[in-house]
Amino acid sequence: MWKLYNTLAALLFTGIAALLSFNAMFNILDHEGRCTTQHLTYMCGLYADGKVQGPLCEAMCSKQLTVHSCLSNRPDKQVLHVSWEQREPRNTSRDQPDVILKFVSSWYETVNQPQPLPDTNLNYSYLIERQAHYICMENFQSDESCHNFGLRTVLYADGDSDGKVSQSEFSNMYSLLMQQEFFTLLALNDSESTLDMFGYCGGFYAVQKIDHTCDKIFGRNDHVLDILPPIFTDNINEMLVPMLNQYSEHAAEYLYRNFQQVRVPDWQERVDFITQGFRVLYDFGSQYGTAVRCCDSHLGNYGITDSGRVKYIDMDAVLSTKAALLLLSNRQCETDEDCEIPEYDDCSSKCDTNLGRCRDVMKQNDLHNFCTVTLPHVLLEEPVVQDLAVDKKLVKELWQLVLECRRLPVYTTVEDYREKSIQYVWNKFDRILRDFEAV
Repeated sequence: MWKLYNTLAALLFTGIAALLSFNAMFNILDHEGRCTTQHLTYMCGLYADGKVQGPLCEAMCSKQLTVHSCLSNRPDKQVLHVSWEQREPRNTSRDQPDVILKFVSSWYETVNQPQPLPDTNLNYSYLIERQAHYICMENFQSDESCHNFGLRTVLYADGDSDGKVSQSEFSNMYSLLMQQEFFTLLALNDSESTLDMFGYCGGFYAVQKIDHTCDKIFGRNDHVLDILPPIFTDNINEMLVPMLNQYSEHAAEYLYRNFQQVRVPDWQERVDFITQGFRVLYDFGSQYGTAVRCCDSHLGNYGITDSGRVKYIDMDAVLSTKAALLLLSNRQCETDEDCEIPEYDDCSSKCDTNLGRCRDVMKQNDLHNFCTVTLPHVLLEEPVVQDLAVDKKLVKELWQLVLECRRLPVYTTVEDYREKSIQYVWNKFDRILRDFEAV
């Protein structure tokens, strides 16, 4: 019987290997142009003509660059997994050979706006510092912190490291700052909870590559499906299981043991993730004296580094609370459903039907989302409790903590949010676990 399983597994993996090779080529050479290297090629042409600069340009546009795959199929955003075979002193990613290159097509719109003739009397270093300070104040309203951010941006804007910012460097950096993710990454780059940023070239910028996303680590996917490349459709399970017939369960177990595509995290690993999740929330509330909102918060936007550090990896929808409320307060409404930031349901307020405007107070905060969605999924779902034989009394106390967290008010000051919400729930979570460990 096991010969049949071995044969089945061998045939399956032979086909998968071929599909993986095809899929890698398909990702890079998508015939519809949704995810190709065309923007990268064009940007390197601009660099060769001296029209864009950046500390990453020399390495990005050299023959050392290897493009492994495209990670986004959105026409407005290119995300590439790349590496450099040899790393030179000017390569800002020298300590991170595998990186993610990102590019948003709206960069063209900003950088290609008509520019006045170069004025040698203008101090572009001062101008980009003031622009960065202004954008920062619009988000965080912390004059001292935003002053430091402006000074740091001047150093980033000096792409050729000649000690001054030219007009083209000013235009390039301003275009990058107008992108929400780049601005947030640069503003929070000192935080250990965000991806490290390794420089830019024109409209491209490089960030740390995280191999382990938490939706894959803590999800409960079918073992066989985990080894299939993403070219397969979402309903592949309906196609695959009938094909394997009565051998499907045994085949999955065989693949799991021999190729280790799936490993169920133990209880302590799950607890460590939740603990670090609280740390991420606290860290985001400690940067500029104002809370930062993750408006698209789910397990897939958390990653774990090889050293075990949890980081928030998608900054497209990370805004200061002030910026999020500004987006909402300008919205007219008839019901609460009108008071959501488009595509980001996690940031919402309630409708003041008398005024026909959204209120300037969030309906919930990131801690509420973390307590009611992430924590139960990782620790308290019935399959997890059963598989790991979690003590029923511990499960009950943790559910009570979830309910208590859900009832906490939305504090309007960052100090109250950090200490009376995040720190309070975090400490109680730790205390519950310590009490059960002591028994």
